[in-house]
Amino acid sequence: MTTAPGTEPIGPGLAPTPARTLATRPISRLVAVLGNHSIVDFFSFVGISLLPLLVAEIGLSRQQKALLLGVGSVTSGLIQPAVAWLSDRWDTRALSTAGFVLAVVCVSNLGHAQNFWQLLVLHGLGAAGIGAFHPPAAAVTGQLAGRRRALGMGLFFVLGMAGGFTGNVATPMLVGAVSEHAPVGSDPERFGLQNLSWLMIPGLLACVVLAVAIHSVPHRRHDAHDHHTSLPDGERKRRWRAVWLLYACNVIRFSVNMALVYLFSEWAEQLTMQRMGLTELTEAAGVEASKINGPLQGAMQVGMGGMGLVLGAVLAVRREKLAFVGFPMLGAVFIAGVPLLSGVSESMMVPAALGLSVLSGVGFGSVIPVSMTAAQRLLPHRTSLASGLMLGGAWAFAFIGPQWAERAQELISLDAAFFVTAAILFLAGLLSLAIPGRLLIETDQHEQSAHTDR
Repeated sequence: MTTAPGTEPIGPGLAPTPARTLATRPISRLVAVLGNHSIVDFFSFVGISLLPLLVAEIGLSRQQKALLLGVGSVTSGLIQPAVAWLSDRWDTRALSTAGFVLAVVCVSNLGHAQNFWQLLVLHGLGAAGIGAFHPPAAAVTGQLAGRRRALGMGLFFVLGMAGGFTGNVATPMLVGAVSEHAPVGSDPERFGLQNLSWLMIPGLLACVVLAVAIHSVPHRRHDAHDHHTSLPDGERKRRWRAVWLLYACNVIRFSVNMALVYLFSEWAEQLTMQRMGLTELTEAAGVEASKINGPLQGAMQVGMGGMGLVLGAVLAVRREKLAFVGFPMLGAVFIAGVPLLSGVSESMMVPAALGLSVLSGVGFGSVIPVSMTAAQRLLPHRTSLASGLMLGGAWAFAFIGPQWAERAQELISLDAAFFVTAAILFLAGLLSLAIPGRLLIETDQHEQSAHTDR
Protein backbone atom coordinates (compact mmCIF):
# COMPACT_ATOMS: atom_id res chain seq x y z
CA MET A 1 0.00 0.00 0.00
CA THR A 2 1.36 3.41 -0.87
CA THR A 3 1.62 6.21 1.63
CA ALA A 4 0.62 9.81 1.06
CA PRO A 5 3.48 12.28 1.43
CA GLY A 6 4.00 13.49 4.96
CA THR A 7 1.79 10.84 6.57
CA GLU A 8 4.42 8.29 7.68
CA PRO A 9 3.95 7.08 11.25
CA ILE A 10 6.66 7.59 13.83
CA GLY A 11 8.72 4.51 14.56
CA PRO A 12 11.85 2.55 13.81
CA GLY A 13 12.60 1.86 10.20
CA LEU A 14 11.44 5.27 8.99
CA ALA A 15 14.06 5.93 6.35
CA PRO A 16 15.11 9.55 5.90
CA THR A 17 14.95 11.05 2.43
CA PRO A 18 16.82 14.04 1.03
CA ALA A 19 13.60 16.05 0.98
CA ARG A 20 12.88 15.37 4.67
CA THR A 21 14.49 18.32 6.47
CA LEU A 22 14.52 18.84 10.24
CA ALA A 23 11.39 21.00 9.99
CA THR A 24 9.46 18.32 8.06
CA ARG A 25 10.48 15.07 9.75
CA PRO A 26 7.47 13.55 11.53
CA ILE A 27 9.16 13.47 14.94
CA SER A 28 10.25 17.11 14.66
CA ARG A 29 6.80 18.20 13.55
CA LEU A 30 5.20 16.27 16.39
CA VAL A 31 7.52 17.87 18.95
CA ALA A 32 6.73 21.31 17.54
CA VAL A 33 2.96 20.75 17.73
CA LEU A 34 3.13 19.36 21.26
CA GLY A 35 5.37 22.22 22.41
CA ASN A 36 3.06 24.81 20.91
CA HIS A 37 0.10 23.22 22.63
CA SER A 38 1.83 23.96 25.93
CA ILE A 39 2.32 27.59 24.91
CA VAL A 40 -1.27 27.98 23.68
CA ASP A 41 -2.68 26.61 26.91
CA PHE A 42 -0.34 28.83 28.92
CA PHE A 43 -2.09 31.79 27.29
CA SER A 44 -5.52 30.22 27.84
CA PHE A 45 -5.11 30.42 31.63
CA VAL A 46 -3.53 33.86 31.96
CA GLY A 47 -6.87 35.58 32.50
CA ILE A 48 -8.32 32.80 34.65
CA SER A 49 -5.39 32.79 37.08
CA LEU A 50 -5.68 36.58 37.46
CA LEU A 51 -9.44 36.56 37.90
CA PRO A 52 -9.48 37.66 41.57
CA LEU A 53 -7.12 40.55 40.74
CA LEU A 54 -9.20 41.56 37.72
CA VAL A 55 -12.33 41.43 39.90
CA ALA A 56 -10.76 43.88 42.34
CA GLU A 57 -9.04 46.07 39.72
CA ILE A 58 -12.01 46.55 37.39
CA GLY A 59 -14.77 45.98 39.94
CA LEU A 60 -16.52 42.92 38.51
CA SER A 61 -19.65 41.53 40.08
CA ARG A 62 -20.19 37.80 40.58
CA GLN A 63 -22.54 37.77 37.62
CA GLN A 64 -19.96 39.51 35.41
CA LYS A 65 -17.28 37.06 36.50
CA ALA A 66 -19.50 34.09 35.64
CA LEU A 67 -20.41 35.73 32.31
CA LEU A 68 -16.74 36.33 31.51
CA LEU A 69 -15.93 32.67 32.06
CA GLY A 70 -19.00 31.63 30.09
CA VAL A 71 -18.23 33.80 27.07
CA GLY A 72 -14.72 32.38 26.92
CA SER A 73 -16.14 28.86 26.83
CA VAL A 74 -18.67 29.76 24.12
CA THR A 75 -16.27 31.54 21.77
CA SER A 76 -13.56 28.92 22.24
CA GLY A 77 -16.03 26.10 21.78
CA LEU A 78 -18.22 27.29 18.92
CA ILE A 79 -15.30 28.13 16.68
CA GLN A 80 -13.78 24.66 16.95
CA PRO A 81 -16.35 22.63 14.95
CA ALA A 82 -16.33 25.35 12.27
CA VAL A 83 -12.53 25.36 12.07
CA ALA A 84 -12.51 21.55 12.14
CA TRP A 85 -15.00 21.25 9.27
CA LEU A 86 -13.16 23.82 7.13
CA SER A 87 -9.80 22.24 7.90
CA ASP A 88 -11.03 18.78 6.86
CA ARG A 89 -12.72 20.15 3.75
CA TRP A 90 -9.72 22.19 2.60
CA ASP A 91 -7.07 19.95 4.20
CA THR A 92 -5.41 23.05 5.69
CA ARG A 93 -3.84 24.00 8.99
CA ALA A 94 -3.70 27.76 8.38
CA LEU A 95 -6.69 28.43 10.63
CA SER A 96 -4.83 26.90 13.56
CA THR A 97 -1.93 29.32 13.17
CA ALA A 98 -4.23 32.30 12.60
CA GLY A 99 -6.10 31.48 15.80
CA PHE A 100 -2.86 31.22 17.73
CA VAL A 101 -1.84 34.71 16.56
CA LEU A 102 -5.20 36.15 17.61
CA ALA A 103 -4.91 34.52 21.04
CA VAL A 104 -1.40 35.84 21.67
CA VAL A 105 -2.36 39.43 20.81
CA CYS A 106 -5.60 39.51 22.81
CA VAL A 107 -4.45 37.67 25.93
CA SER A 108 -1.23 39.68 26.17
CA ASN A 109 -3.30 42.86 26.31
CA LEU A 110 -5.89 41.83 28.92
CA GLY A 111 -4.21 44.16 31.42
CA HIS A 112 -5.05 47.19 29.27
CA ALA A 113 -8.83 46.67 29.67
CA GLN A 114 -10.37 49.62 31.50
CA ASN A 115 -13.83 48.16 32.07
CA PHE A 116 -15.83 44.95 31.94
CA TRP A 117 -16.80 45.27 28.28
CA GLN A 118 -13.25 45.76 27.06
CA LEU A 119 -12.15 42.80 29.15
CA LEU A 120 -15.03 40.72 27.78
CA VAL A 121 -14.06 41.45 24.16
CA LEU A 122 -10.36 40.71 24.67
CA HIS A 123 -11.08 37.55 26.65
CA GLY A 124 -13.71 36.33 24.16
CA LEU A 125 -11.52 36.89 21.09
CA GLY A 126 -8.49 35.40 22.81
CA ALA A 127 -10.48 32.31 23.75
CA ALA A 128 -11.73 32.00 20.15
CA GLY A 129 -8.16 32.06 18.88
CA ILE A 130 -7.13 29.42 21.41
CA GLY A 131 -10.06 27.28 20.32
CA ALA A 132 -9.15 27.58 16.64
CA PHE A 133 -5.70 26.15 17.33
CA HIS A 134 -6.91 22.85 18.77
CA PRO A 135 -8.80 20.76 16.13
CA PRO A 136 -6.14 20.87 13.39
CA ALA A 137 -3.34 20.46 15.92
CA ALA A 138 -5.04 17.45 17.55
CA ALA A 139 -5.70 15.86 14.15
CA VAL A 140 -2.08 16.33 13.08
CA THR A 141 -0.88 14.83 16.37
CA GLY A 142 -3.00 11.72 15.87
CA GLN A 143 -1.79 11.40 12.29
CA LEU A 144 1.89 11.78 13.11
CA ALA A 145 1.67 9.38 16.06
CA GLY A 146 0.72 6.50 13.75
CA ARG A 147 0.03 3.28 15.64
CA ARG A 148 0.56 5.05 18.95
CA ARG A 149 -2.36 7.42 18.42
CA ALA A 150 -3.55 7.00 22.02
CA LEU A 151 -0.12 7.85 23.39
CA GLY A 152 0.19 10.78 20.99
CA MET A 153 -3.14 12.19 22.12
CA GLY A 154 -2.16 11.58 25.74
CA LEU A 155 1.02 13.60 25.19
CA PHE A 156 -0.96 16.30 23.40
CA PHE A 157 -3.32 16.53 26.33
CA VAL A 158 -0.75 16.42 29.13
CA LEU A 159 1.52 19.01 27.54
CA GLY A 160 -1.48 21.28 27.15
CA MET A 161 -2.22 20.76 30.83
CA ALA A 162 1.43 21.48 31.65
CA GLY A 163 1.14 24.77 29.81
CA GLY A 164 -2.09 25.54 31.62
CA PHE A 165 -0.52 24.73 34.97
CA THR A 166 2.43 26.98 34.22
CA GLY A 167 0.13 29.80 33.16
CA ASN A 168 -1.95 29.44 36.29
CA VAL A 169 1.00 29.43 38.67
CA ALA A 170 3.48 31.72 36.92
CA THR A 171 1.18 34.52 35.77
CA PRO A 172 0.15 35.81 39.24
CA MET A 173 3.78 35.56 40.36
CA LEU A 174 4.93 37.47 37.27
CA VAL A 175 2.37 40.23 37.75
CA GLY A 176 3.19 40.45 41.45
CA ALA A 177 6.94 40.71 40.78
CA VAL A 178 6.51 43.40 38.13
CA SER A 179 4.11 45.33 40.38
CA GLU A 180 6.88 45.76 42.93
CA HIS A 181 8.82 47.86 40.40
CA ALA A 182 5.94 50.16 39.48
CA PRO A 183 6.82 53.86 39.19
CA VAL A 184 6.09 55.96 42.27
CA GLY A 185 2.54 57.29 42.23
CA SER A 186 1.22 54.67 39.80
CA ASP A 187 -1.16 51.78 40.44
CA PRO A 188 1.22 48.84 41.07
CA GLU A 189 -1.29 46.12 40.18
CA ARG A 190 -2.33 47.90 36.98
CA PHE A 191 1.34 48.34 36.06
CA GLY A 192 1.92 44.61 36.52
CA LEU A 193 -1.12 43.72 34.43
CA GLN A 194 -0.19 46.03 31.56
CA ASN A 195 3.31 44.61 31.33
CA LEU A 196 1.80 41.28 30.29
CA SER A 197 2.06 42.75 26.77
CA TRP A 198 5.67 41.53 26.68
CA LEU A 199 4.29 38.00 26.34
CA MET A 200 3.55 38.80 22.70
CA ILE A 201 7.21 38.39 21.74
CA PRO A 202 7.65 34.70 22.66
CA GLY A 203 4.03 34.02 21.69
CA LEU A 204 4.39 35.26 18.11
CA LEU A 205 7.70 33.43 17.70
CA ALA A 206 5.88 30.24 18.67
CA CYS A 207 3.27 30.97 15.99
CA VAL A 208 6.02 31.00 13.35
CA VAL A 209 7.33 27.62 14.56
CA LEU A 210 3.80 26.17 14.41
CA ALA A 211 3.27 27.40 10.84
CA VAL A 212 6.49 25.80 9.65
CA ALA A 213 5.74 22.54 11.43
CA ILE A 214 2.17 21.66 10.46
CA HIS A 215 1.12 23.39 7.25
CA SER A 216 2.18 20.42 5.09
CA VAL A 217 0.78 17.58 7.20
CA PRO A 218 -2.44 15.83 6.02
CA HIS A 219 -5.06 15.16 8.66
CA ARG A 220 -5.85 11.57 7.83
CA ARG A 221 -4.81 8.42 5.99
CA HIS A 222 -5.29 8.85 2.28
CA ASP A 223 -7.77 5.92 2.12
CA ALA A 224 -9.84 6.90 5.15
CA HIS A 225 -12.72 8.51 3.25
CA ASP A 226 -13.09 5.55 0.86
CA HIS A 227 -13.14 3.15 3.78
CA HIS A 228 -15.83 5.08 5.63
CA THR A 229 -18.10 5.40 2.60
CA SER A 230 -17.75 1.65 1.96
CA LEU A 231 -19.27 0.85 5.36
CA PRO A 232 -22.93 -0.22 5.52
CA ASP A 233 -25.33 2.60 6.33
CA GLY A 234 -26.20 1.01 9.67
CA GLU A 235 -22.55 0.83 10.66
CA ARG A 236 -21.99 4.50 9.87
CA LYS A 237 -25.02 5.45 11.98
CA ARG A 238 -23.76 3.24 14.80
CA ARG A 239 -20.44 5.06 14.77
CA TRP A 240 -22.07 8.49 14.79
CA ARG A 241 -24.29 7.50 17.73
CA ALA A 242 -21.18 6.49 19.66
CA VAL A 243 -19.52 9.81 18.80
CA TRP A 244 -22.54 11.77 20.03
CA LEU A 245 -22.53 9.82 23.31
CA LEU A 246 -18.84 10.64 23.78
CA TYR A 247 -19.65 14.24 22.93
CA ALA A 248 -22.50 14.49 25.46
CA CYS A 249 -20.26 13.13 28.21
CA ASN A 250 -17.55 15.63 27.32
CA VAL A 251 -20.08 18.47 27.50
CA ILE A 252 -20.73 17.46 31.10
CA ARG A 253 -17.02 17.07 31.90
CA PHE A 254 -16.05 20.46 30.49
CA SER A 255 -19.01 22.13 32.19
CA VAL A 256 -17.86 20.65 35.50
CA ASN A 257 -14.34 21.91 34.71
CA MET A 258 -15.57 25.48 34.28
CA ALA A 259 -17.86 25.25 37.29
CA LEU A 260 -14.81 24.33 39.37
CA VAL A 261 -12.81 27.20 37.85
CA TYR A 262 -15.47 29.54 39.24
CA LEU A 263 -15.90 27.69 42.54
CA PHE A 264 -12.20 27.43 43.39
CA SER A 265 -11.81 31.13 42.58
CA GLU A 266 -14.64 31.92 44.99
CA TRP A 267 -13.16 29.56 47.57
CA ALA A 268 -9.78 31.32 47.34
CA GLU A 269 -11.40 34.75 47.68
CA GLN A 270 -13.44 33.74 50.73
CA LEU A 271 -10.45 32.12 52.42
CA THR A 272 -8.29 35.20 51.80
CA MET A 273 -10.90 37.61 53.17
CA GLN A 274 -11.37 35.37 56.20
CA ARG A 275 -7.64 35.35 56.89
CA MET A 276 -7.33 39.12 56.43
CA GLY A 277 -10.47 39.92 58.40
CA LEU A 278 -12.17 41.60 55.43
CA THR A 279 -15.78 41.72 54.31
CA GLU A 280 -14.98 42.90 50.77
CA LEU A 281 -12.19 41.92 48.35
CA THR A 282 -9.59 44.69 48.06
CA GLU A 283 -6.90 44.90 45.36
CA ALA A 284 -4.24 43.70 47.79
CA ALA A 285 -6.48 40.81 48.85
CA GLY A 286 -7.10 40.08 45.16
CA VAL A 287 -3.37 39.60 44.63
CA GLU A 288 -3.19 37.21 47.60
CA ALA A 289 -6.30 35.33 46.48
CA SER A 290 -4.80 34.97 42.99
CA LYS A 291 -1.75 33.33 44.56
CA ILE A 292 -4.06 30.68 46.03
CA ASN A 293 -6.39 30.47 43.05
CA GLY A 294 -3.63 30.02 40.47
CA PRO A 295 -2.18 26.86 42.06
CA LEU A 296 -5.69 25.48 42.62
CA GLN A 297 -6.49 25.92 38.93
CA GLY A 298 -3.11 24.49 38.02
CA ALA A 299 -3.65 21.48 40.27
CA MET A 300 -6.71 20.55 38.22
CA GLN A 301 -4.48 20.61 35.13
CA VAL A 302 -2.02 18.27 36.84
CA GLY A 303 -4.80 15.79 37.55
CA MET A 304 -6.28 16.02 34.08
CA GLY A 305 -2.99 15.85 32.22
CA GLY A 306 -1.09 13.42 34.43
CA MET A 307 -3.72 10.72 34.41
CA GLY A 308 -4.56 11.52 30.78
CA LEU A 309 -0.97 10.66 29.84
CA VAL A 310 -1.02 7.48 31.93
CA LEU A 311 -4.24 6.33 30.27
CA GLY A 312 -2.87 7.15 26.82
CA ALA A 313 0.18 4.99 27.52
CA VAL A 314 -1.34 1.99 29.31
CA LEU A 315 -5.13 1.88 28.87
CA ALA A 316 -6.20 -1.07 26.74
CA VAL A 317 -8.98 -0.35 24.29
CA ARG A 318 -11.09 -3.07 25.88
CA ARG A 319 -10.99 -1.01 29.12
CA GLU A 320 -11.96 2.32 27.56
CA LYS A 321 -15.64 2.05 28.45
CA LEU A 322 -14.77 1.18 32.05
CA ALA A 323 -12.63 4.33 32.26
CA PHE A 324 -15.43 6.47 30.81
CA VAL A 325 -17.77 5.18 33.52
CA GLY A 326 -15.48 4.95 36.52
CA PHE A 327 -13.35 8.08 36.51
CA PRO A 328 -16.23 10.62 36.58
CA MET A 329 -17.87 8.75 39.45
CA LEU A 330 -14.65 8.85 41.48
CA GLY A 331 -14.16 12.51 40.61
CA ALA A 332 -17.59 13.33 41.97
CA VAL A 333 -16.54 11.98 45.37
CA PHE A 334 -13.48 14.25 45.51
CA ILE A 335 -15.41 17.36 44.44
CA ALA A 336 -17.93 16.67 47.20
CA GLY A 337 -15.00 16.63 49.63
CA VAL A 338 -14.13 20.32 49.17
CA PRO A 339 -16.87 21.64 51.51
CA LEU A 340 -15.56 19.30 54.21
CA LEU A 341 -12.31 21.30 54.34
CA SER A 342 -13.94 23.65 56.82
CA GLY A 343 -13.10 21.05 59.46
CA VAL A 344 -9.40 21.00 58.57
CA SER A 345 -6.81 23.10 60.39
CA GLU A 346 -6.02 26.40 58.68
CA SER A 347 -2.42 25.39 57.96
CA MET A 348 -3.61 22.28 56.08
CA MET A 349 -6.59 23.83 54.32
CA VAL A 350 -4.82 24.98 51.13
CA PRO A 351 -2.65 21.81 50.76
CA ALA A 352 -5.76 19.66 51.20
CA ALA A 353 -7.64 21.76 48.65
CA LEU A 354 -4.76 21.32 46.21
CA GLY A 355 -4.97 17.56 46.64
CA LEU A 356 -8.72 17.52 46.03
CA SER A 357 -8.25 19.79 43.02
CA VAL A 358 -5.78 17.32 41.50
CA LEU A 359 -8.14 14.38 42.11
CA SER A 360 -11.12 16.33 40.76
CA GLY A 361 -9.14 16.95 37.57
CA VAL A 362 -8.45 13.23 37.31
CA GLY A 363 -12.18 12.58 37.62
CA PHE A 364 -13.53 14.95 35.01
CA GLY A 365 -10.58 15.39 32.66
CA SER A 366 -8.36 12.33 32.37
CA VAL A 367 -10.60 10.50 29.89
CA ILE A 368 -10.95 13.46 27.54
CA PRO A 369 -7.90 12.45 25.44
CA VAL A 370 -9.25 8.89 25.43
CA SER A 371 -12.51 10.25 23.99
CA MET A 372 -10.55 12.11 21.28
CA THR A 373 -8.68 8.95 20.32
CA ALA A 374 -11.90 6.94 20.20
CA ALA A 375 -13.69 9.58 18.11
CA GLN A 376 -10.81 9.75 15.61
CA ARG A 377 -11.02 5.98 15.21
CA LEU A 378 -14.79 6.11 14.78
CA LEU A 379 -14.53 8.87 12.14
CA PRO A 380 -11.17 8.28 10.42
CA HIS A 381 -12.20 10.42 7.43
CA ARG A 382 -13.04 13.40 9.65
CA THR A 383 -10.30 13.47 12.27
CA SER A 384 -10.35 17.25 12.66
CA LEU A 385 -14.12 17.21 13.09
CA ALA A 386 -13.87 14.35 15.57
CA SER A 387 -11.25 16.26 17.55
CA GLY A 388 -13.24 19.49 17.30
CA LEU A 389 -16.39 17.87 18.65
CA MET A 390 -14.61 16.25 21.58
CA LEU A 391 -12.80 19.49 22.42
CA GLY A 392 -14.44 22.70 21.28
CA GLY A 393 -17.82 21.30 20.37
CA ALA A 394 -18.18 20.13 23.95
CA TRP A 395 -16.38 23.14 25.41
CA ALA A 396 -18.92 25.46 23.74
CA PHE A 397 -21.48 24.45 26.35
CA ALA A 398 -19.09 24.65 29.29
CA PHE A 399 -20.42 28.15 30.01
CA ILE A 400 -23.30 26.37 31.75
CA GLY A 401 -20.94 25.33 34.53
CA PRO A 402 -20.15 28.78 35.99
CA GLN A 403 -23.82 29.71 35.64
CA TRP A 404 -25.13 26.81 37.72
CA ALA A 405 -22.28 27.24 40.20
CA GLU A 406 -22.97 30.96 40.68
CA ARG A 407 -26.71 30.35 40.95
CA ALA A 408 -26.32 27.55 43.51
CA GLN A 409 -23.97 29.73 45.55
CA GLU A 410 -26.37 32.66 45.39
CA LEU A 411 -29.46 30.64 46.33
CA ILE A 412 -27.88 28.30 48.89
CA SER A 413 -24.14 28.46 49.59
CA LEU A 414 -20.69 27.87 48.13
CA ASP A 415 -20.62 24.41 49.73
CA ALA A 416 -23.92 23.51 48.08
CA ALA A 417 -22.53 24.57 44.70
CA PHE A 418 -19.69 22.05 45.10
CA PHE A 419 -22.20 19.28 45.93
CA VAL A 420 -24.34 20.13 42.87
CA THR A 421 -21.26 20.03 40.65
CA ALA A 422 -20.26 16.64 42.05
CA ALA A 423 -23.72 15.22 41.31
CA ILE A 424 -23.62 16.45 37.70
CA LEU A 425 -20.22 14.84 37.10
CA PHE A 426 -21.60 11.56 38.48
CA LEU A 427 -24.21 11.71 35.70
CA ALA A 428 -21.43 11.62 33.08
CA GLY A 429 -20.38 8.25 34.44
CA LEU A 430 -23.92 6.93 34.28
CA LEU A 431 -24.38 8.17 30.69
CA SER A 432 -21.14 6.44 29.65
CA LEU A 433 -22.79 3.07 30.35
CA ALA A 434 -24.55 3.51 26.98
CA ILE A 435 -21.28 3.77 24.99
CA PRO A 436 -20.87 0.62 22.80
CA GLY A 437 -17.64 -0.88 24.11
CA ARG A 438 -17.49 -3.55 21.42
CA LEU A 439 -17.54 -0.94 18.67
CA LEU A 440 -14.57 0.84 20.23
CA ILE A 441 -12.61 -2.42 20.08
CA GLU A 442 -13.61 -3.12 16.46
CA THR A 443 -12.46 0.30 15.24
CA ASP A 444 -9.11 -0.16 16.96
CA GLN A 445 -8.62 -3.53 15.29
CA HIS A 446 -9.25 -1.97 11.88
CA GLU A 447 -6.84 0.89 12.54
CA GLN A 448 -4.06 -1.45 13.66
CA SER A 449 -4.68 -3.58 10.56
CA ALA A 450 -4.45 -0.51 8.33
CA HIS A 451 -1.09 0.48 9.83
CA THR A 452 0.18 -3.09 9.39
CA ASP A 453 -0.78 -2.98 5.71
CA ARG A 454 1.20 0.19 5.31
